[in-house]
Amino acid sequence: MTHGGAAAINAAVLAAVNPGDRVVIPEPTYLYPDAVRLAGGEPVLVPTTSDHRLDLDALADALRGARMIVLCNPVNPTGTVFNGDELGALGALLDGTDVLVLADEAYAEIVYDGVPFTSALAVESLRERLIYCQTLSKTYAMTGWRVGYVVAPVEMTAPIRHVHRTFNSALNAAAQRAAITALRLGPELAAPMLRAYQERRDLVAKRLAEMDEVEAIKPEGAFYAFARYRCALRSEDVVQRLLAGGVAVRAGSEYGPSGKATSGSPSPPTSIRSTKD
Repeated sequence: MTHGGAAAINAAVLAAVNPGDRVVIPEPTYLYPDAVRLAGGEPVLVPTTSDHRLDLDALADALRGARMIVLCNPVNPTGTVFNGDELGALGALLDGTDVLVLADEAYAEIVYDGVPFTSALAVESLRERLIYCQTLSKTYAMTGWRVGYVVAPVEMTAPIRHVHRTFNSALNAAAQRAAITALRLGPELAAPMLRAYQERRDLVAKRLAEMDEVEAIKPEGAFYAFARYRCALRSEDVVQRLLAGGVAVRAGSEYGPSGKATSGSPSPPTSIRSTKD
C-alpha cells in the first residue's frame, strides 16, 4: 500500500533502477522520466505511432540492454487503450531478457464504447517480470485520500516497501479503511462516474472535430484528449491565451518530444483535461 499512485511508481522505480540503467518509455508520456532521473537512470523516450499505438519496431531497438519499460494503459495523456495483441507482442519482444515491465493502470476502469481492456496482469508473457502500480484516485475519485498499491514478484516487493517506508512511512489507517469500502462497492460507485466521463469525452471530441485548425484522435479511455493545432505559436503560449479565455489546458511540450513541434510539422499538441471536470 502506498501514498497514491505516484508514490507507488516512484518507489518501484527507485527500488529497481540503478544509476546508468536505461528505462524505455513510450511517449507522449507524463510522470515517469522524472522518476527515472531521480533514480539516476536514463529515460529512453520512444514515440508511439501517428495514431498513438505502440511502435513495436522502435521498441525492439530501444529495449536492447534496457532495465525496464514503463507502460501506462490507458494512456495519460492520449487516452489510448493498448490492446491485448499489443501487450502480447511486447511480451514476445521481451522473451529471453531480464527487462522489467512497470505497468501503471490507473485508468483501467475508465474505458469507453465497449473497448476491451486487457490488463498486463492477464498477459502470461509479462507476468513474471511485472511491477503493477495502481491507485484508487481515478476510478473512485479518492485523489485526496492518497491510496495506491504495488503488486510485484516477491523478490521486488521488499526493496519497494523499503523505499516507500523511507520516503513516505505507512499509509494512514483511516484511508485504508475507506479504500476497502471503495473496493467492496466498486461497480456501484464507479458506473455513474464512467457515464459522466463518457458524456464529457463525447462533448470534447465533438467540439475539437468542429475546429478547422485542430485535430485529435478520439480517446478510448482515461479523461484526456491530446489535440494538435496548426499555427506558429508555442504550446506554452497557447496555454496562456486559452487560460485568459477561461479554458485550462496543459502544454504538449510537457509530455515529451512528441508534444513539441518539429520543422515542417504541425504545431505541438495540447493536452486537454476537460473530460475530467
